[in-house]
Amino acid sequence: MRKILLVEDEDLLREAYRAILASGSYEVYAATNGREALELCKQVAFDLVLLDLMMPVMDGISFLERRLGEACLPAKIIILSNLSSSTELARAMSLGACKSILKAELSPRQLLTVVHGEVEVA
Repeated sequence: MRKILLVEDEDLLREAYRAILASGSYEVYAATNGREALELCKQVAFDLVLLDLMMPVMDGISFLERRLGEACLPAKIIILSNLSSSTELARAMSLGACKSILKAELSPRQLLTVVHGEVEVA
């Protein structure tokens, strides 16, 4: 079973995304910030990380910067954000994210389609 790390600080979104992904037969782990995500990455080899950028404690950019230094290298990282164009998105892509998806435009079916496309071709 493919392992996905969902990093999202908003409780309602995190639980909704977790349920959607679990319905697609993925093993889903969740973190509320980048620091929790780094700790999970040290324990589990993830196939994919779905990463919010704007979070308390440690944001998505800091997670991306720190994971490189700590050799925490999941196969693929997709940014889930409501930032449609920004320097943060550009920075995230330069730090190894493979794709960015606008949360406001994401349906449950689209989430599963994107995740399936990324983890099944890996």
